[in-house]
Amino acid sequence: MRLELGTFFVKDIVFSEKTKWEGGVLSIDPKELQVLLNEDRKFEDVEVHLVRPGERTRIVHILDIVEPRIKVSGGSCVFPGLIGPPHSVGAGRTHRLAGVAVVETAEPIVGESTYWREAIVDMSGSAARYSCFSKNINLVLNFKPKKELLQRKTREEEVKDVLRGTPEAIEYNASIRLVGFKVASYLAEAAQNQEPDEVETYELTSVPPSLPKVIYFCQESWAYIYGDSPVRYKEFMPGLMATLIHPSEFMDGAVANSRTNLASNRNVTYVLQNHPVVKELYHRHGKDLNFAGIVIYRVGGTKMEEKERVTSYAAKLGQLLGAQGAILTWGGGGHFAVDLMLLCQKLERMGIASVIISPEMAKNVDESGFVDYVPEANAIVSVGNYEEEIHLPAMQKVVGGSKILETHYDAGGELIVPLRNICGATNRVGFERLTAVQY
Repeated sequence: MRLELGTFFVKDIVFSEKTKWEGGVLSIDPKELQVLLNEDRKFEDVEVHLVRPGERTRIVHILDIVEPRIKVSGGSCVFPGLIGPPHSVGAGRTHRLAGVAVVETAEPIVGESTYWREAIVDMSGSAARYSCFSKNINLVLNFKPKKELLQRKTREEEVKDVLRGTPEAIEYNASIRLVGFKVASYLAEAAQNQEPDEVETYELTSVPPSLPKVIYFCQESWAYIYGDSPVRYKEFMPGLMATLIHPSEFMDGAVANSRTNLASNRNVTYVLQNHPVVKELYHRHGKDLNFAGIVIYRVGGTKMEEKERVTSYAAKLGQLLGAQGAILTWGGGGHFAVDLMLLCQKLERMGIASVIISPEMAKNVDESGFVDYVPEANAIVSVGNYEEEIHLPAMQKVVGGSKILETHYDAGGELIVPLRNICGATNRVGFERLTAVQY
């Protein structure tokens, strides 16, 4: 399976009479874009904002971030199962627009939990360095829901998911994500038949048998995989078995974000499209290791028997693939850590050397920073402590909302917030730059 990724470096975005790519500039027809935005009747309105690096602008209430991409050859489409048939991807050529992103923002509706819902990106100032998304030219879509979604009364028993809210709220946010995928694909169409600035090739070629086989174990409990998710709008279905996926599928839109969780750890779709672990293993394939594939595993619910089942099956897949080394990532909060540590323990006992990439969560030096721990977890790479508080300077402009969720502070004013409110700050797969070192 050979994937060519053609990159177009975006110097600027302008609104024009026609959507096109020319000389490093992406022109967008606002009327054509608005037709696309108005296809879903759940929205009263969708505001469109262009936000550039260095501007004194703060983006709040972010749900997802998507890099514009389009399939050029190899069948299927970007985001298979979401905006097109769920046919296999990972082969042929895909074009991407680098340095630009589609950012979806929205106020929560009635019945939607605001717990860990806030996600902030400052485009300038001291806080901009905590999120790589401050370096993009961002096309921000600010969704305004129908009035009935804001006024509807919700009974407590309707809230099946305490983190995401009622089935109606879950479906509403899924609609927002779907529009984001469509807009990202639409923008990339402008460069579909153009010659890219750069082409990278990703292929798992044959390597010397002496190189150690390394498997990446990726915990993605709510992600869309070919458009499917373990959440059926009503309740989470735990205990789903782990599955194998080719690294090129992962990089070609087969996996996309479906949930609004802790902002600093959230694997927004942009991260999944440019997954740092997958890219690094590809770059080292044939040099000092044999990248033998990816195992995606779901969290095993809240019962230990479910966690034992999921992690035993995932570890068995690694053993069947002949893994000698493993890299493990996880959801980054709560009881998901139990699955992570169980899997690490089982792999190590099979003789598979394992390394964990993990955020920390410690409000003071007396806390361990981890929810769970096993003795076998003796190699951990930290991506930062998301309970650390930082200062955000006042901004001239705010996009996405007027108040910070939970605290209700002025979204444009000076703020003291934990890193968990900053989109991507302690990203659980190492997309950002924070770490911690034990002396």
